Amino acid sequence: MYEQPNFYWAQENFLRELQRGKSWHWSILRPVLIIGEAMGGAMDLIPPLGVYAAVLRAQGRPLDYPGGAPRVAQAVDVDLLARAIAWSGEAETARNEAFNVTNGDVFTWENIWPAVSDALEMAPGTHVPLSLAQEYPKWIPLWDELRRKHDLIAPGLEEFVGLSFQYADYSMRYGQTESGPPSIVSTVKINQAGFTEMMDTEVMFRKWFRLAKAGRLLP
Repeated sequence: MYEQPNFYWAQENFLRELQRGKSWHWSILRPVLIIGEAMGGAMDLIPPLGVYAAVLRAQGRPLDYPGGAPRVAQAVDVDLLARAIAWSGEAETARNEAFNVTNGDVFTWENIWPAVSDALEMAPGTHVPLSLAQEYPKWIPLWDELRRKHDLIAPGLEEFVGLSFQYADYSMRYGQTESGPPSIVSTVKINQAGFTEMMDTEVMFRKWFRLAKAGRLLP
């Protein structure tokens, strides 16, 4: 793997230098795992998880958990993030400040899997490690069949999911056999500055799977 400097910090440093002596202000938001409705991206989890569930359901199987050993993590609803962005553009307390943005809770995939399964109208299965990135080529014909059967507007599998099967493997830690270090950031600063919205992560996943099904993106 080629190691290189994180361009986020270079962008921030450039912005800080550019703003000196100017009448405008900047605000920096640092979200965690972002969940929302998107297609064809590289970091969108609703399409790959929805497709995985549809394939298992078509085979009469429960929703097995395909990841690896657990890690405590956080996520953020994209609508909540959008409201935080709007707030930071107007709040004086956000001027020239950087903030973490999360739903406000923490989760492990294993703990929320029953809620994910229920949102996809499936029974939760057992822990069956599986690389979605390696398996998905086998699902392309079945996905096309499901699109026709359920009159979906979602495109073909690769166009619909993009590189997000790989991201799902990474997020759920496929192949990892030992628990990972917690991936947690504090939102105390943004709360004290005036943005106090929170969202239950299970409710967030239920919301986006419901919308994807209602929008005929998932069966």
